[in-house]
Amino acid sequence: MGIAVRGIEKSYEGKTALTQVSMEIEDGAFVTLLGATGAGKTSLLRIMAGIDAPDSGRIFYDGKDVTGVPVQKRHVAMVYQEFVNYPSMTIYDNIASPLQVSKEKYTKAEIDQKVRHNAELLKLTAVLKHFPEEVSGGQKQRTAIARALVKDTKFIFLDEPLANLDYKLREELRGELKTILSQKGGVVVYATPEAVDALSMSTHVAYFQEGRLFQFGLLEEVYRQPQFVEVGAYFSYPTMNIVEADIVTDQEKTWLHISDEIQIDATSYKDKLQAAQFLVGIRAYNLHTRKTEPNFIPFTATVELSEELGSDTELHIRHRGLPYVVLMQEVVRFPIGTEITVYLDPTRLFLYNRETRKLVLKTFS
Repeated sequence: MGIAVRGIEKSYEGKTALTQVSMEIEDGAFVTLLGATGAGKTSLLRIMAGIDAPDSGRIFYDGKDVTGVPVQKRHVAMVYQEFVNYPSMTIYDNIASPLQVSKEKYTKAEIDQKVRHNAELLKLTAVLKHFPEEVSGGQKQRTAIARALVKDTKFIFLDEPLANLDYKLREELRGELKTILSQKGGVVVYATPEAVDALSMSTHVAYFQEGRLFQFGLLEEVYRQPQFVEVGAYFSYPTMNIVEADIVTDQEKTWLHISDEIQIDATSYKDKLQAAQFLVGIRAYNLHTRKTEPNFIPFTATVELSEELGSDTELHIRHRGLPYVVLMQEVVRFPIGTEITVYLDPTRLFLYNRETRKLVLKTFS
């Protein structure tokens, strides 16, 4: 069945951490709780796992109310941001420790089989006899993950487990975790501030801001239909460009006026534009440095940063005082201060009501 979260509220020392959070998580889901630091995702994760109690609301595992059940009596596994391992024990014994103290009695052979199986999954076989201080940071976190997985629990909770790793290790372990955890079944709940983690690993995404759940759903649904400006801007890699636009009527045509250079023909969907002002969302990969389609709209901009990301280039520019980000799927170097022409694809826009910040329409299917 999975996990049901119903009406959860939580405050710490008078400060609200969560407000009326509800969601239904089905078996087999890999759910990422996404949001900036302080958004409420870790608070919810700890309540879901039973580490903290909510002020109000209920948590259900497979239809059973476990709200008042402490974490020690729940069959769950938790992985933290810090490398939490026992320094006086070998990697082997660290992984084996949950089985050695389990109420369910395991034989020495059963423990050995489970430890070695999970060590192999997480590429730890060669360091099983080492102590935590003798291995790398990546291996320390792999050990913590292996110790959680060895319990064969149905519910696994991970609180920013890749945060203390360098970029290369994060990328490597991200792919491995997706493969390993998708084979476990049950429910995985993963808290992170990194949109790329959610995009590369999840089946479902829940976006939080200031203790509120803005949107929850299938990964593709949330990415393709971000219902609020905040979701669209955050759940994008790199961030979605958000700019203001006014509705202008010129004879028989309706335009989205962003700047003197960027005016978009909105006549075909003018009936859906009931307000006079909107926020327009433009994904970074829908801005280009070459005109490859006749309808692309050119505008001038100044380069503020050109950053190579593997085989891509992330270009930070400024147009009419406003910052934009362009993602190019090639390596190109632009000197800072260079004035360039950028091309906007006018057919791929998200339009949000400027007051409610809710999605009004997107101009593509």
